[in-house]
Amino acid sequence: MSRRDERASEVARHCALSSRLALAADRGRAAVMPPVAHPNAVTLWKSTSVEAWRTAIEAYDARLDALNRGERLKALDAFVRIELPRRVKSRAEKGGGSRDSGARLFKDEYVKVVDWKLSRGKFRPGLMKYARALDDDAIVRASKEAFALAHSKDGRKGKGDLVDAMNPLIALRGCGPATASAFMSCADDRFPFFSDEALAVVIGNGNNDKDRYSLPRYREFMKALQQRSDELGAEDLTASKLETALWSAAALTMPRKARGRKSA
Repeated sequence: MSRRDERASEVARHCALSSRLALAADRGRAAVMPPVAHPNAVTLWKSTSVEAWRTAIEAYDARLDALNRGERLKALDAFVRIELPRRVKSRAEKGGGSRDSGARLFKDEYVKVVDWKLSRGKFRPGLMKYARALDDDAIVRASKEAFALAHSKDGRKGKGDLVDAMNPLIALRGCGPATASAFMSCADDRFPFFSDEALAVVIGNGNNDKDRYSLPRYREFMKALQQRSDELGAEDLTASKLETALWSAAALTMPRKARGRKSA
């Protein structure tokens, strides 16, 4: 077996283990309350109006703010959706083969993305524990490999194979498909974040809690959003942007924190 084959085999084993760990961490909370299909998100998903999708995206910041979840989440959100993609793009443009060149993530960035995911959605403390325990070099290697694999699959042919680019990240302990999709969306807008709010309206909750956030389900989710993006025919309405729009629409009926009780 060649060194490359050994590496692929090792990644596959870690992927399977990490997926089981992440799904186990998610299962307890997910079993209690499956994702909600918010009515405004359902309506938007059925819409073929480019303007309706763009309006939801433009309203995202105001709707997040209206939930009154505090300045900390707003800062994390701005970092994940604006600052981190800029950093990754800048690193990608530098190219090269050293640790400090090419598209990649560092540990502090990785932890912030996990923090954002848990703060904006369901809080699962086990995932943050895994994130903080990871080695920085492992995160750099996995993210560089994942982003490089996605880049190698540019173009319209073989879109389904794009999902396989997430495997190096899923091989990290505690990083399941939903978490991996958050990282990939920062580097490549063909990867929508696997959020509960979008999942519930795009492909539904599935038949059981165990498989809700599985890789095959993410593949189905990604394909559906890409198809809708193609149908809308607007370059700015990528699969990733459509997820943002669906979350924005769902936010209109999400519970709001009482004023005067904002988190720091």
